[in-house]
Amino acid sequence: MARVTIKMPTAFMDQLAKAAEKTDTAIPKALEAGGKVVFEKMKSNLSSAIGRNTKYKSRSTGKLLSALGVSPVKVNDGGNYDIKVGFAEGRGDANNAMLANLIEYGKHGQPAKPFLKQTKSSSRGPCVEAMQSVLKEELDLP
Repeated sequence: MARVTIKMPTAFMDQLAKAAEKTDTAIPKALEAGGKVVFEKMKSNLSSAIGRNTKYKSRSTGKLLSALGVSPVKVNDGGNYDIKVGFAEGRGDANNAMLANLIEYGKHGQPAKPFLKQTKSSSRGPCVEAMQSVLKEELDLP
């Protein structure tokens, strides 16, 4: 039976080992940088969507905009890192997710103002760039 041995360059193997040691701290920092980009874009899109093109005068209280936030980085059940940009709950008069859904998709007498879809499409590139730059910096990659 034939036998094959493949030897990797030691410099490359050393670089991989160093990068592996730093990933536990670098990944959360990269996710925070990406989350910040998405949060800022979503906040901007939501503030421009609230009260626009309504049939009646807007009754916005600012609670939905102030409930928008970024969760801390956590490890999920699958062992993957997660960060979430969304709305905090605990509002007494209505559910924030329901209100965001009404703004996103509209209702009778209120046209849709898709701020979530717009945020997803416009923040994807800058988010990836921000996360890549943080990873390159943290892992000392060229």
